[in-house]
Amino acid sequence: MTPTPHVHLRRIAIAAALAAGSIGAFAASKGPDGGGYTASDETIYSFVDISGASGAAATLAGTDDGTAAVTLPFAFRFYGTPYTVACVSANGALYFVPAASACTGFDGDFANTDLTAAPVPNDRPAILPFWTDLTFQEVGAGGVLYQTIGTAPGRRFVIQWNNAYPQGSSNPVTFQLVLSESDHSALVQYKNVALDATDPAHNGAHATVGIRNAGSPSNTQLLQWSMNAPVLINNSAILFTASPTDSAGPIVTATAPGTLWPPNGKTVPVQVRGTITDAGSGVNRSSARFAVTDEYGAVQPTGAITVAANGTFTVSVPLVAARHDADVDGRKYTIVASAKDNAGNQGTATLVVVVPHDQGK
Repeated sequence: MTPTPHVHLRRIAIAAALAAGSIGAFAASKGPDGGGYTASDETIYSFVDISGASGAAATLAGTDDGTAAVTLPFAFRFYGTPYTVACVSANGALYFVPAASACTGFDGDFANTDLTAAPVPNDRPAILPFWTDLTFQEVGAGGVLYQTIGTAPGRRFVIQWNNAYPQGSSNPVTFQLVLSESDHSALVQYKNVALDATDPAHNGAHATVGIRNAGSPSNTQLLQWSMNAPVLINNSAILFTASPTDSAGPIVTATAPGTLWPPNGKTVPVQVRGTITDAGSGVNRSSARFAVTDEYGAVQPTGAITVAANGTFTVSVPLVAARHDADVDGRKYTIVASAKDNAGNQGTATLVVVVPHDQGK
């Protein structure tokens, strides 16, 4: 059977890697790492070219070994921590920082390293699409472009290294990183990395590709796709995704009136208000429910809870304001509000509403 062009190109890349002595550097998938991340090149290449008249912002044009702070349009969760500021480097790296003022001290990042052996400059969490010594000071060089695509909650933030020249190369490379708001994945896409076959930087032969968290390699929270291996090809992509690793359920809070009075036998809509939040994999809002246990076993409604984007909710729970006259401690309704996170962990909040024996109870 005649191989498809994609398969044919992959075989060429594998052959080049083996010829260079980098056996095992090329893989269809890697991970999970110590933070639950996996990487795969079995993903669709869909380069979103934001150069030209797309309206993208630009930075670092005409620089060599420069960095610049950019504000992310949404909180991007990376190794469990949400970030709203990143530091882009002319040298094919993106570092997550707590504030724009922290985008300093990266002057030495032109020298890419083995992620399994050493940290990056400043030990920052980082995504490294094509970390090597690049420059935008050559004639015809571009810069780093960035643009938000789409609308919430499905936005994508595209950072594109456009016509960056590896040191000593006569031809540029163009690649991009796409951060997803919906699933917090990171997609790296290579438009042009196949330089002249005699170029030392051809197909990423002088670059580190991967992701890492602060504290690695000792905490094992890193995934190195390749390091100084010619395994990258044009029109290809690598997707980095995190599997939910948190074991703690959502934090659920709930309040409601503590008593129903008078005991006139009527059905009363009791308003239960609260919040459901989860700092790990996020709240599965469709899983939120309430359930009532009645000690008489007669009134036990259940139903869904609608949770707002900010985690708040209000739900009307129908209870009957009646009790047996002989029940000296009153009729007790136990209301449980529950929800799961996207990792399947459950959180609950419990409250009691009483129809008292008398108003003095």
